[in-house]
Amino acid sequence: MSKISVGLDIGFSSIKVVALTKVKEQFKLVSLGSIPSPQPGIVSDADVDLEVLANTIKKLFQAAGIEQKEVIAALPESKVFTRIIYDLPYLTDAELSSAIRYAAEEFIPMPLSDVNLNWQILFRSDGDKKGKDAKTVVLVIASPKNVITKYVKLLNLTGLHPKALETEIIAVTRSLVGSNPYSPSTLITQLGATTTDFAIVSKGLIWLTRSISTGGMALTRSLAQHFNFEINQAEEYKKVYGLTEDQLEGKVFEALKPTVDIIISEYRRVIQAFETKFPQNPIKRIVLSGGGAKMPGLVRYLANNLGLEVQEADPWYAITKDKSLTSKLAQDAPTFSVAVGLALREG
Repeated sequence: MSKISVGLDIGFSSIKVVALTKVKEQFKLVSLGSIPSPQPGIVSDADVDLEVLANTIKKLFQAAGIEQKEVIAALPESKVFTRIIYDLPYLTDAELSSAIRYAAEEFIPMPLSDVNLNWQILFRSDGDKKGKDAKTVVLVIASPKNVITKYVKLLNLTGLHPKALETEIIAVTRSLVGSNPYSPSTLITQLGATTTDFAIVSKGLIWLTRSISTGGMALTRSLAQHFNFEINQAEEYKKVYGLTEDQLEGKVFEALKPTVDIIISEYRRVIQAFETKFPQNPIKRIVLSGGGAKMPGLVRYLANNLGLEVQEADPWYAITKDKSLTSKLAQDAPTFSVAVGLALREG
């Protein structure tokens, strides 16, 4: 029996699960499911809310027919501190540990004793060439211990065991770009309910990350205020009309535009920051992931404003699945990027 790997994405608006199995070198879809998140869900620290959330996750696993208890779950980008440190000299592994702790104090707004620090070396000059140009570039992730404790507690309530916890953006990168050193420099955007997360991936590695607190809910609220709608009605209008200028005399487009333009100005900042550092390696495309990626007209609006190729995420592209599922999976593909990336994690 080949081993099943389960990715669990506990989002603010929905919870997704994906089970994959590996046959030889190929991943195959075993099962998947999605269920709306109870509110306030994962943002609450109250035991009663975590219990409601745990019961919802149990229902999801039952509906998806997943009996595996070991899972890989995602930590929200907004709750962890991710930074790429570019300006370290050539350092050995032993030297790196203390240098990273020192550098981390600059960008982590809490005592280092309260976080788990993990890092990955992105680039290190040859040991023989230790001149003034020698350097080490490191991706550092600091996860607050209280956040990890909460997620472990929730999974325990659900009867699940965390094999690993990792950030959403790392999972998304794995499912959409993988470690392909030949894929073009890509700006991956995770459009969530409460945040928009950016990651620039080149040669299979993450070189820049950013997270802003403008997400799908902000768009829905701007529609609700503009038209004096209830939130549910505003959400429906956003999903149906989005940024299409030829619908409803462009009124929905006009209401959404100011909030979308906040996200676009962040795109420009992220692109500029990367291309200033790596002028020989311009960004070739933008990939939209998360629930917000399906909003009508968004792909075209971003492409027109940023002058880049923009595409919706397809985390299923390299995964074997039944032919009968292909069109069904395509409908919600961007929303499963995190869960697929988690299930693809090995080791």
